[in-house]
Amino acid sequence: MLKFLIVSSVCTGFWVAPALAQSPAPAQSPAPAQSPAPAQSPAPAQSPAPASPDSPAPAASPATPVSQTEVEKFASTVKQFQTIQQDAQEQAGQILEGEDLSFERFNEILQTQQNPQATEPSSAVTEQERQKFDRVLSQLDALRQTTRQQTERVLESEGLERERFSQILAQVRQDAGLRARIEAELKQ
Repeated sequence: MLKFLIVSSVCTGFWVAPALAQSPAPAQSPAPAQSPAPAQSPAPAQSPAPASPDSPAPAASPATPVSQTEVEKFASTVKQFQTIQQDAQEQAGQILEGEDLSFERFNEILQTQQNPQATEPSSAVTEQERQKFDRVLSQLDALRQTTRQQTERVLESEGLERERFSQILAQVRQDAGLRARIEAELKQ
């Protein structure tokens, strides 16, 4: 079950990933899709992500039953999302490595960008680090956009609307029976 929660959070992360602003104060940290592997991600992948303003909220009405075909499509989509996620993590690691900026230092700078009242980084940010940080942020934004396009193509190829995928995901988190059906399908 833990594996499934991680997988579902990964999937959700593709839609809740904030647009990384090129301004000095981005609104949120990069989503797991942008974090390097195997280092820790700025946002823990194990915790379910909140809904994004641009992603539709699950319907407030009673849950629509999930057919076996939808279970199969959902599981197939999750598997493909995992591959996309792994590739994005590798690319993010390469981006940081290419700029010679450690994940830890990037995260420290990012934290202060997000919350100016936060504790300052362990050492002052040099102009060279600021430039590296800005280049990394720009490249991660491009990676996030590419990753989002890939996930949209997967949904299209599987015949799932984003809204329906989100509804099923919400149901999976609350319905142990549906979760078991999805987990069984993921094992195949």
